Amino acid sequence: MVNIVILGGGFAGVKAALTLKSKVKSKDISILVIDKNNFHTFTPSLYEVATSEEPQRNVGIPFKSIFDKNIDFIEGNIEKIDTEKQKIFLDKNREYQYNFLIFALGSESADFGIEGIKEYSLPMKTLEDAIRIKHALRNAKKVIIGGGGFSGTELACELATHKNNLDITLVQGSQILLKEVGDGISNLARKKVEEGNINLILGKHIKRVTKEKVELDGGRTFPYDVFIWTGGVKPNNLLGKIEVKENLQINNFTNIFAAGDAVSPGVARRAIKMGEIAAWNVLRNMEGRTPLPFSYRNIGYLVPLGSHFATFAMGKYHISGFPAYILQQLILLRYLLEILPFFKAVKRFIRFERDLSV
Repeated sequence: MVNIVILGGGFAGVKAALTLKSKVKSKDISILVIDKNNFHTFTPSLYEVATSEEPQRNVGIPFKSIFDKNIDFIEGNIEKIDTEKQKIFLDKNREYQYNFLIFALGSESADFGIEGIKEYSLPMKTLEDAIRIKHALRNAKKVIIGGGGFSGTELACELATHKNNLDITLVQGSQILLKEVGDGISNLARKKVEEGNINLILGKHIKRVTKEKVELDGGRTFPYDVFIWTGGVKPNNLLGKIEVKENLQINNFTNIFAAGDAVSPGVARRAIKMGEIAAWNVLRNMEGRTPLPFSYRNIGYLVPLGSHFATFAMGKYHISGFPAYILQQLILLRYLLEILPFFKAVKRFIRFERDLSV
């Protein structure tokens, strides 16, 4: 029996498992997915959970709905990976042997050594994080968001739309919002932030955080009730610093591949592609064939900027407003159809939309 173990049930891990299932015909090959949760998190909607627009049940998709009897699933906290004995050690004294391993444990919030971030901020990386933010906002008046990337900007716009009683400050270290994208989206995002009466601070870094205030470069301070940190992430370090070849094989290990944010944090579609290539290369390794190189071409960026409003840019092509929001929903439906049986996908999509319209 050849044991293929996938660590992590995020975008990369789920795609790797489903790719293997569709290609593996032999009964002598087992596929096992291990994750700390019993559900797959649709992370692009976490900001909606945090602002109470999206029920948490919609964002967490049970693995039992995704995987059938040809894929085994274990819920547990991974404590150690022994690459010499090829074993995975979980909590409750559980251990699992592997012949091939796909490491897809994602990323975690990074504090970059800023004093007080770890102790006093609320990150927004997991469903549990989003729920904590939602509860913290109930009695809040002043909210500070550290980080003007995708997560921070989306969250700020959503809060301004649905919780207009809040005093919101968004701090971005660079001089522009969404520095990863072009000027068109960046300028529109800034306009939407300013229309929401959000106090936007650009070109200033957070120097220190205490229980009651945030201090920026130059000594200026801002009091807060809730401080949300979206300023950066780092790959999971259970295997230490990961370096991969172009085929996603981890250096010095012919039977271990890595995918998704565990390699380098990025967009969901990129993680999905990495999971697919990692799965293909496990099979090609077993067959003695040359592994495939990973390549990804980003076709565009779509950014939600408040209720029923989004913006999408692909090169010079740019749409905004409700049409971009419809595109966002179609992307969601497409993804659900990729991971779920047809009727389950459609049913879940309809529930998403019904809950959002309440």
